[in-house]
Amino acid sequence: MHQIHTLNNGLRIVYERLPYLRSASIGVWVKAGSIMEGDGEFGLSHFLEHMAFKGTAKRSARTLADDIDLLGGNLNAATGKTYTCYYAKTVDRELGQAIDLLSDLVVNPLIDGRDVGKERNVILEEIAMEEDSPEDLVHNLLHQGIYRGQTLSGTILGDKEAIAAYQKQSLMGYRKRFYHPRNIVVSVVGRFEPQQLLEQLEAAFSAWDSEGQEAPFPKNAFLPCAESLRMEKDTEQTHLCLAFPGVNHKEESRFALLAISGMLGGGVSSRLFQHLRENKGLVYSIYASSSSYPDCGDFTIYAAASPKNIKKVLLGITEETDSILNSGFSEDEFVRTMAQIRTQYVLSQESAYQRMAHFGNHLLTMGEIMTAREILKRLDRVRLDDVNALARRVLAHPSALALVGKGTEAIDL
Repeated sequence: MHQIHTLNNGLRIVYERLPYLRSASIGVWVKAGSIMEGDGEFGLSHFLEHMAFKGTAKRSARTLADDIDLLGGNLNAATGKTYTCYYAKTVDRELGQAIDLLSDLVVNPLIDGRDVGKERNVILEEIAMEEDSPEDLVHNLLHQGIYRGQTLSGTILGDKEAIAAYQKQSLMGYRKRFYHPRNIVVSVVGRFEPQQLLEQLEAAFSAWDSEGQEAPFPKNAFLPCAESLRMEKDTEQTHLCLAFPGVNHKEESRFALLAISGMLGGGVSSRLFQHLRENKGLVYSIYASSSSYPDCGDFTIYAAASPKNIKKVLLGITEETDSILNSGFSEDEFVRTMAQIRTQYVLSQESAYQRMAHFGNHLLTMGEIMTAREILKRLDRVRLDDVNALARRVLAHPSALALVGKGTEAIDL
């Protein structure tokens, strides 16, 4: 069972002891993802994540790299829409060293002006790599449309022009707004002695200045797109995304939306996979997924196909969504999909890292933690009638369409 402890400076700690393991996972979760970035700030959360590894007040970049490798486990970081997370997975006896390294990265980064220039080039290469992935591009293009003019419209990496312009002052100003104890959660799961853990975290983080309050999430809303969004790219396939309004991350119906994702495009038995890949042979990759944020969400369908088959793929998707609107999902589909969702969730709970991520992410972004038992109860409450009612509400809404590929402007839809 997890426990929550708050330091005097406002930093929240959530931890769960699993004595049967010989490992531990720890994450420092900062409420500084791309959703927090306003105009002229896109990519700053991710840029700061990179800069943390360029050296600290007591470790050079090389010493930091050596200490990370000496840890013997895995220490890294990731930036998402709603957070930046610095995390480590290691054996239990090295947890104290992991805490020392992570706290140093988060609390004491140097952010030297010369290193900003070097890391800028690394991030520009990362953006170039993303531009070679049309699947990423079509999702980014879709977000630019359905969240236009809002903070969710930006990409996590930022665009080349913005990254090229950022200087040390840009990073320091953004960091001052979001990198303080009241805007951070530390999550730890695995084998440790709770009292010793709290003493180690107290020593590592308690001296950090407590100035500042937890930052609120900016408001965002799903916006209809009357015209299709198109991007020319010299690719063999055309990549498409359809989007419908989803639900926010606290709505009870998000569990029913998981079932819709699974039945429509979640696996090899799903309707889209069977209809468009197995029966018609039009695609290799097709899936449905949902994303939830503090005030909104989206439900998307992705597919990639030869340009000559795009109209057939869109027609096939429409056939399936119309069938759901008219007749709903069957009991067999529902039972099979809910069994898959429950099993996948239970299996994920056998990972200390996944449990750590669940605790840290939920406490940071939602202000509360739903236990595994509570989540399974919520899944058990989902009924087919609820799922079909939600599917009719979601899929009846006019969809937004994004296309990336060669000759997209000439595709007549």
